[in-house]
Amino acid sequence: MHSHKETAAEQFDSLAADWSNSGLDIALAQKVVRMLGLESGNSLLDVASGTGVVPAALKSLGILPGRYLAVDISSAMLAVLRRNYPEAETKAADFEEPFDEGHAFDFVLLYNSIPHFTRLDMLFANAASCLKSGGTFMIAHSRTRQGLREHQARIGYRPAHDPIPADSILAELAVRYGFQQIIIQDEELFRFSCSLPVL
Repeated sequence: MHSHKETAAEQFDSLAADWSNSGLDIALAQKVVRMLGLESGNSLLDVASGTGVVPAALKSLGILPGRYLAVDISSAMLAVLRRNYPEAETKAADFEEPFDEGHAFDFVLLYNSIPHFTRLDMLFANAASCLKSGGTFMIAHSRTRQGLREHQARIGYRPAHDPIPADSILAELAVRYGFQQIIIQDEELFRFSCSLPVL
C-alpha cells in the first residue's frame, strides 16, 4: 500500500523522461524570473523544480545565481535537471514536510506547481524558514486561475480542491508566517508574492 506522496513521486518519475520545456515554457518562466526581481549573485530555492524550466530561463536571461537549489519530490525529474544543468544543486524532498536549509536564500519560488500542494501552511512555514531577512517568496503559474480551470476542464480533470488557492487564503497564510508586501496578479499569468521584513 503506497502513501499518496509516494504515488505522486512515482507518477512524476514516470513522466520525467518525456518532460521537455518548450520555447514558450521558457519564455513564460523568464517573465516570472523578471517579476521575481532575481539578479546574478542572488540565491534561489526552486521548489517543485521539475526538469528545470527555471534554470533554462535563468540561463537564457544570462542570470547566474550565487546559489541555486532545486527541490522536487521526484528524483527522476531532478536527474534530468542535473543532466541539463550539471552546476545545479538538487535535493529530492517533499516541501509539504518540514524542510530547513537555514535562512540561506534571497528568493523561494514555486512555479507551475501550486495545484499539487494541499498543505499550504507547511509551504509558507518552509519558505519563511529558508529565506533571509527581506527575502521574497513567490507562487506563480503560467496560467491565470481561470485559464487553469479551463485547461483542467478541457483535459477532463476534476480537482478535489481549487488548483490555485483563493487570494484571501494565501494572504492570510503570508501574514501568519510573518510576510509583508503582498502582491497578487491574475491577468496574463498568476503571481502571488510576499516578502519577509528586513531585520
